[in-house]
Amino acid sequence: MKRLVLAILIVLSLAVAANAQTYRGAINGTVMDPSGAVVPNAQVKAKEKSTGIERSTVSTADGQFAFQDIPVGMYTVIVTATGFPVLTIDNVLVNQGSIYTLLVKLTLSQQSTTVEVSAAALVLDATTATQTTLVGGTDLQAMPMNGRDFTQLIAVAPGFAGYPAGGFGSVNGTRGNQINWQIDGADNNDLWHNIPATNQGGVAGIAGIVLPIDSIDQFSVQTQAAPESGRNPGGTVDLALKSGGNDFHGTAYYFVRNEAFAAKSPFADTKKENRNHQYGFSIGGPFMRDRLFFFTTFEKQRFTIGLPGLGTEPSLAYQAAALDVLTNPGNKYGTYASVAPNPVTAALMTHLWPGYALTGAAAPNNYSSPDPEYGYSYNGLAKVDFKINDKNNFSFHYFVGQGNQVAPSFSQIKD
Repeated sequence: MKRLVLAILIVLSLAVAANAQTYRGAINGTVMDPSGAVVPNAQVKAKEKSTGIERSTVSTADGQFAFQDIPVGMYTVIVTATGFPVLTIDNVLVNQGSIYTLLVKLTLSQQSTTVEVSAAALVLDATTATQTTLVGGTDLQAMPMNGRDFTQLIAVAPGFAGYPAGGFGSVNGTRGNQINWQIDGADNNDLWHNIPATNQGGVAGIAGIVLPIDSIDQFSVQTQAAPESGRNPGGTVDLALKSGGNDFHGTAYYFVRNEAFAAKSPFADTKKENRNHQYGFSIGGPFMRDRLFFFTTFEKQRFTIGLPGLGTEPSLAYQAAALDVLTNPGNKYGTYASVAPNPVTAALMTHLWPGYALTGAAAPNNYSSPDPEYGYSYNGLAKVDFKINDKNNFSFHYFVGQGNQVAPSFSQIKD
């Protein structure tokens, strides 16, 4: 029994490691001397600028080095080799699902100096066939998303077709539920519908809860990926959550939508109430510099949406016109005997429809519902990152949301 448990734990650990490679980035490269010959046994460090956490390795006999499966962010790479000055390469940007390749060329100097080179001036060598669409930074905040629903970002991926609300749409020509959704590499797929478990559509497709946009560092879509991504043929979507750093940082925001800023719908006789309020905050920083960090965010959404459409209901005026046809022979519909009204039908007309729905004219499209759709949600996330040592790090995040949505349910009798 003990052996079985041990085997299961080993398999699970391998599965976690393989899965993690699909959502984080990497840095690799080759260390060379001025003549282009490879330099073995060079000390290479990658330091994340926001947290100060360092990772170190040594170049191989072929001069190659690699930092696999590292968190997204901006890095500084420092190369130290015997007989050469220290080379510092600044602003190496690590993105989800991509590998930043550095061709490190050391220089000769009679003094031990530091040479700083901006990584922006270096060539990004794509060493894999992965095709990744990435949205982050200010672009992520500026993207037009109805209700700040991150699932709508799937629409920017090459090969997408359909309406992106709720993350439902075709990628690579597949069905709408054939996309693999992840958050920091962890599964985010609904077990029943195979759509995003977070930000699932409620009434009329409006997300029941929302993962705050201010908690997302990067949104990536791999439409062509390595086999380990797997699972669904429509590609893999992953969110990289923000983390704390050595400096305190945060946001406070309020987004509002109001019918006063919009024109009346052409499908309604009056301008209906159409309002959405979303407000919240985020804050991150150190518990312990260079080792323990936190990030948290909270957001509330509250909305009211007036139904814009017109319907045809059996108004009192319509009922009076119908009685006139039944009880007055010889009208425009032809000559026939008078027909007495059915008392059961009359009672149904009185009790099945509320009084305010029967005030319209005896004409099509005589009713517009005054009952709006409305709802709210409370959404919060907390994340902790801890550096155990240069080889191991611990990361934990917890997201919780609670909401409610109400919308009128009624039938419309068409003419």
